[in-house]
Amino acid sequence: MRFRWLSFVVIAVLASPAFASTAWVSDEIYVPIRAGAGPQFRIVHRGIKSGTQIEYLGQSGDWAHIRYGDTEGYIGKQYISHSPTAAIQLDQLRASNEKLKTEVGDLRTQLDKIQGQRDQLQTQATSLKSNLDSRSKQLDQLREVAADPIRLDQANRHLNQELSMLRSELDQVKGENAMLRNDSTSRKWITGVAILLLGAIGGLLLKSKSTRRRSTWAN
Repeated sequence: MRFRWLSFVVIAVLASPAFASTAWVSDEIYVPIRAGAGPQFRIVHRGIKSGTQIEYLGQSGDWAHIRYGDTEGYIGKQYISHSPTAAIQLDQLRASNEKLKTEVGDLRTQLDKIQGQRDQLQTQATSLKSNLDSRSKQLDQLREVAADPIRLDQANRHLNQELSMLRSELDQVKGENAMLRNDSTSRKWITGVAILLLGAIGGLLLKSKSTRRRSTWAN
């Protein structure tokens, strides 16, 4: 019984297919170029690879008239595509992707450089601001120190102006006093002369009276 069951298993294993794996059919084909528009014409080129760029000259039925390099002939129009194949487009996309990656890398490098320069400029700006604040404080201190001499100088100038005005007023008063003294002296002289004149007149009058009296007594 066991031998029969084992034989059945062996037969089943032998009859089963081998383990399968995933695979793809290659899309890479070679198309022959013929001398005329038909399969009966001779082959002038053994085959151009799919995806090859050619010069399209026209169409004759189901055949396309082409030129490839120095070879001119016909291939089936089903092999003609007016846009690049998927493989070529994929290669172009890959190339474009690589170019973009390179450009992105360059831009990142430039960005890092610019950010470094910005950080350096910010550091310089902070340092300049600190120096400016320090200089501003020093300037305020110098202004405070210089304020007292300036105030003293302004006070001295004001006092000098007042002193000059007082001296002018004093000179004016002295002049007026001198004029008044001159007037007083003149008045004294006038008074003295007047007294002398009055005395002389009085003396003459007394002498005249005395003479008259003597004349009267003599008569």
